Amino acid sequence: MSKHESAHQDSTSAQRVHSGKSKAHPKTSKFYWVEKVKKPASSAGGASPHYGVQIKHNDRRMRFPLNTANKEAAAVLAAKIWTQIVSEGWDAAIQAYKPQSAPKPPKSATVGALIEAACAASSARKHSLEAYSKAFRRIVSEVAGIQDGRKFDALKGGTKEWRERVDAVPLASLLPADVQAWKNRRLRAAEADPLAKRRAITTVNSLIRNAKALFGKKVLPFVEQKLNVLRPLPFDDVGMEKGPSLRYVSKVDAYTLLARAKEELAESEPEAFKVLILALVCGLRRSEIDHLLWRTFDFSRGQLHIENTEYHQLKSEDSAGEIDLDADTAALFKDYRARAPRSLFVIESPNAPRVERKARHYRCNAVFERVNEWLRVQGVDTLKPLHTMRKEIGSIIASEHGIFEASRYLRHSDIRITSAIYADKKKVVTPKAFANLLAAPKTKILSITATNVLHAASTESRAN
Repeated sequence: MSKHESAHQDSTSAQRVHSGKSKAHPKTSKFYWVEKVKKPASSAGGASPHYGVQIKHNDRRMRFPLNTANKEAAAVLAAKIWTQIVSEGWDAAIQAYKPQSAPKPPKSATVGALIEAACAASSARKHSLEAYSKAFRRIVSEVAGIQDGRKFDALKGGTKEWRERVDAVPLASLLPADVQAWKNRRLRAAEADPLAKRRAITTVNSLIRNAKALFGKKVLPFVEQKLNVLRPLPFDDVGMEKGPSLRYVSKVDAYTLLARAKEELAESEPEAFKVLILALVCGLRRSEIDHLLWRTFDFSRGQLHIENTEYHQLKSEDSAGEIDLDADTAALFKDYRARAPRSLFVIESPNAPRVERKARHYRCNAVFERVNEWLRVQGVDTLKPLHTMRKEIGSIIASEHGIFEASRYLRHSDIRITSAIYADKKKVVTPKAFANLLAAPKTKILSITATNVLHAASTESRAN
């Protein structure tokens, strides 16, 4: 074909395009796109000097800048983009012709980046996320040998420095073998002391359980969209130790304890006395006591409603419920209410609630410490004396009304929790089937003894 014939053909094709017959050309041809390329509106006003094109394929649509003021050159480039989309896919075309819109490859994961991404993806409460993060950082610091000498020096920047060092550890450097070795070192260090070994098992299990929550099945897929998380994950195949029995063994005379508290605290330290009553009689958790509002008391019905408020979120939805108050307890708190009719919180404290804090904060912490101190003087020598009061009332209710009512009273999500931990045996249980079988009457015993003596004398006489 001569140059003259070729030029004539291009001219004819162009005429077809201008006459509205562009559909006759395939999308791989520049002639299809010559009327599709447009100069978009400029952000400064007016039209842009360069052409662009909007392409749709497989229900996906995107605009590409063509970076040229020549319409024919723009059409040629549009045809190339189309061809690459069809042959290699959208991602390849975007990377080649619109790289600024291409998805950025996930960055390499560090401990800090993993914590940030996991917390953003998780729907857990702030307090829970803080517990997960603390547990993971503690494990990483001990595995990596990062000293925590300045960990608690927040005022001089020690805490920030320690955290930055831990957060900078590459996640890929934390292998399951490292975590397993860390766990074993902690347990072996406590082998000589059975009590210390029990505590070590509890601590290790708690740290692993909390840290693993950052890698949960509902969280990890979203984390991997942000980060390059390599396998194996740090806790893959790292099991928890069989924990010691957590069953509560009562060493408390609750009646005597309450009577002594009424004598020593009711008038001189009313806030401490109210805290003790709410824990020992009503079975409330410390966080529930801390933000308990007067409006949750229904004195007309003799009930205390445990519910979410603007100041406190319950441990779980199952923690909500109504606690029936006996007449004496209801009268006691009604009297306290009459003394402070304008108070918002049941327990008075100079500290305002801090709803936005990540870490758990108790507005009545000084009162709680005073109650713990008093309980230890009374012989309650547990790690958390105030929480022991909740266990004690759970044990009492289980003994008086059964395990199901105890579970309801403590507002547990699962009755197995009540059975495994809180319900101590209060009743004396012995088999009735053998009653009086082993203890013969005294007259019978004397008769048997006399018979034996006579038999022995007769035997001796015959022998002589």
